[in-house]
Amino acid sequence: MASIINVVTEELIVLTPLFTVGRNASLVNLHLSFGDVSQSHATLLWSREGWQLRDHSRNGTLLDGEHIWQRTVRLTKNHTLQFGSDAQTKWKLMDLEPPFPFLKSLNRRNHIIRLSFATALPDQVQHEAAIYFLPEKGWVYEREGNVNTLAHGHKIVFADDEWEFVSITEMEDTVDQQSLIAGARLMFYLSLNEEHIRMELQLNPHHSLDLGSRSHNYLLLSLARKRYNDHLRQLPDADQGWCTIDEITEDLSREMQKEIDVYFLNLQIFRLRKQLCEIPEIGYLFSNIIERRSGEIRLGHPYFSIIKGNHKEADVTSLR
Repeated sequence: MASIINVVTEELIVLTPLFTVGRNASLVNLHLSFGDVSQSHATLLWSREGWQLRDHSRNGTLLDGEHIWQRTVRLTKNHTLQFGSDAQTKWKLMDLEPPFPFLKSLNRRNHIIRLSFATALPDQVQHEAAIYFLPEKGWVYEREGNVNTLAHGHKIVFADDEWEFVSITEMEDTVDQQSLIAGARLMFYLSLNEEHIRMELQLNPHHSLDLGSRSHNYLLLSLARKRYNDHLRQLPDADQGWCTIDEITEDLSREMQKEIDVYFLNLQIFRLRKQLCEIPEIGYLFSNIIERRSGEIRLGHPYFSIIKGNHKEADVTSLR
């Protein structure tokens, strides 16, 4: 997440993919009210090749002291940019990471949280809420089981602070999303006593990703079995697999032999989403592996197999 910091005021600004600098406040992202700064002075822009500086001013821009005028140059390091003669027009480029959505504190200066495809808020230790990306909905905010879609500029509250969601652009499609999701299958491998549950995400018959043996695998297994039973009953896809929160917490409590509450359930769901989102390039496509509606959850991916020992207990490869 590229950003610039003013060398005098130490103001920190996160760059958007098309970030303009100039004197006309209605036209630019960064307003500099100095006479030798043009109305629209320069643009910092992101492309597949990385960050670039494009000068379109009358006086030019200094890049590490070199005069740049009416041309575009590629940015390759933590440069110093100066857009006028006043020291307050000098900014330091902090990094060259790609642009990505973030949260900006409305009460604390320069306090920013960079979002990943699944982010615990305020952190994974004090887990009050979460933001994650769903291919069919975009960015969503989840707190206490309630899920709301986020749009640029939306305000949310957590950790005794108010935050503004800053969107960047629509997620770029680097893969054929629908065909990849439709061809993928969750594989559950159970020991005979079900003490060990290993999972794989099978993208196609020749390529599988090992998801390991995690504590949240039993949650997924319980939801998969519920969905499979409804599949056998030939319920419509939209009605298959829904469990109440009370039902699933009671089931987990029996399995884990300890009292499981809603907080623990939400934490398990978040850790599952995060595990999938950390799979490079495609993981976020499966972030809605658990769907929610009022007071209920279900396994969101309809294609799966459950294999116990050498016996195939369940196999769903197509919708009814």
